[in-house]
Amino acid sequence: MRKPSALGKGSIPSDRPALASGWKQLASGLALAVAAALPAVAQAAESAAVVTSIRPLGLIAAALTEGVSEPDILLADGASPHHYALKPSDMRRLMEAKVVFWVGPALEQFLDKPLSRTEAQTLALLPSSAAAEEHDHEHEEEHADEHADEHDAEHEAEMAEGGHDHDHGGVNVHPWLDPITAVEMAQQMHRVLVEQFPEQQAKLDANLERFTGSMQQIDQQISAQLAPVRERGFFVFHDAYDGFVGHYGLNQLGYFTVDPARKPGAKRLAEIRHQLEEQSAVCVLSEPQFNVAVVDAITDGLNVRQGQVDPLAIGWNLSATAYGDYLLDLAERFKNCLEP
Repeated sequence: MRKPSALGKGSIPSDRPALASGWKQLASGLALAVAAALPAVAQAAESAAVVTSIRPLGLIAAALTEGVSEPDILLADGASPHHYALKPSDMRRLMEAKVVFWVGPALEQFLDKPLSRTEAQTLALLPSSAAAEEHDHEHEEEHADEHADEHDAEHEAEMAEGGHDHDHGGVNVHPWLDPITAVEMAQQMHRVLVEQFPEQQAKLDANLERFTGSMQQIDQQISAQLAPVRERGFFVFHDAYDGFVGHYGLNQLGYFTVDPARKPGAKRLAEIRHQLEEQSAVCVLSEPQFNVAVVDAITDGLNVRQGQVDPLAIGWNLSATAYGDYLLDLAERFKNCLEP
């Protein structure tokens, strides 16, 4: 069984050199992204649809497309990208779109084949993991009949012990929670948007520049905000926050489950309860779309604070500033649960 990862006690200072280096690299990437788009030939403006698979990508896209186009989000609030099944109306939206942004099959495997049937320009924001997942998927199909019964038996055994059949092989499938990665994603999206809206390049360039500058300021603000609580241990319900936790040097001791649709096993819960009793964790963070009864039961009688965070930005309206506001709100929720 995969053990919960524990971050070291050494906190990362808010003015760490790596952070400054990361933003310098992004500034260089921004210049390259704009320069690469310059040869685009102007065309007559026409209405077009920009579709994102999930709301966090929609928040980023909204910042980039302000004054150009309004993104459409495929998955409704509360729907899980891990297990979603496309409806006919969803397929129509994909078929009518000019641009589709998605994380990739490592997170949204349900989109892999449908997107191959559209004429939209699609962009998987985890291209390397997408290629690996596609290879694995083809291999699994070739041997599906041979291993079906064996897989089912192994799955049941893993889940009985709190195992994780939804492990992504070390790939961070929630990349939007790291602000530097989010800006890198925005640069990729910008290139595609300029190809589809060449007559709006000046506006798109300005939007990307504004988004990048805003994120640098917000990143510094969050780093200072979380500095006092970096060494305080906590658990999260869902293994989704590696990007955020790693970027800000927080002390995540582990998680309840990799796959939010499946309850953690008894052995896993016993391990978490033991760590909570030993006072190595001061906070447990659950998520709004899942039943918190498990968290309530495991923290019963303990002096452990509970909080609520959401990796899918449920309820956030699209706007040019929404993504930054969402990250600030997420940081505030972490701080409130962790502070003494």
